[in-house]
Amino acid sequence: MTSEQPFHAECLDIYGRIPGSSGGGYHQSEIFEMIWIKKGKGAFMIDLEKRQILDNTLYCLFPGQIHRITPERELVGYKIAFSEEFLCAGSAFASLPPALNHTSRGKRLLVARFNAGTQMDIENVIDTIIWEYRNQQRLRADMLHGLLKILVAYFSRRFDTDALPRLPGNDQIVFNRFMKLLDRNFRRQKQVSAYAADLAVTSNYLSEVVKRASGHSASYHIQQRLLLEAKRKALTNAGRMKEIALELGFEDPSSFSKFFKSKTGMNFSDFRNSWLNS
Repeated sequence: MTSEQPFHAECLDIYGRIPGSSGGGYHQSEIFEMIWIKKGKGAFMIDLEKRQILDNTLYCLFPGQIHRITPERELVGYKIAFSEEFLCAGSAFASLPPALNHTSRGKRLLVARFNAGTQMDIENVIDTIIWEYRNQQRLRADMLHGLLKILVAYFSRRFDTDALPRLPGNDQIVFNRFMKLLDRNFRRQKQVSAYAADLAVTSNYLSEVVKRASGHSASYHIQQRLLLEAKRKALTNAGRMKEIALELGFEDPSSFSKFFKSKTGMNFSDFRNSWLNS
């Protein structure tokens, strides 16, 4: 269960810092975030992928992603953060839209730019979200649910859904459930058989479905999820490698160190220093 509010909306501060981050470093959210840069210049680092900031750009960040804004001048923008449960409340989105579900996560950084007409529409939606969030009016929650779904719909249709994998219904369900379980349990469950048991399927069946859905094996996803979190911890957690290794479910620091170096080609300390000093 996330400790964050299921929904909040706010302006970027005068220096373009993400609200809630500290010391100009990396910020990590447990829920979705949409960051609308209306005007500004600088760099946006998201899970070690660097993008130049452009005017009138909407970035979508998935739960757990780390990010850092390095502005070259004052930024004007907003952050809209929401949980999956908040977005899917009601009937408009019974489940996450394709651009936000597990099939597309990790494949690309979701960034959208809009023409002048659509830009004005989106600004109106975001301005109304900010106003509704700040003011305790009747039916506030209903308004925020509706406005958020409009914003997500604008964003989602910027992406070619034909380019997203089209899976048989049951494959899609099993794959999404596996990825959700992986997000929750990767620290303590590192065997495909454990996830198969949770899903009441065989290990072979789970492996086949995951391979069809993503092009990679279930064990690959488990290792990559663990590695991704290790990289995130390296940049957001000031603790020693021993503490991070234990937090990620390794029995001893040496096994974590070998795992990290085999996957990145760098030892943990060198990786941390190279990215924090970049």
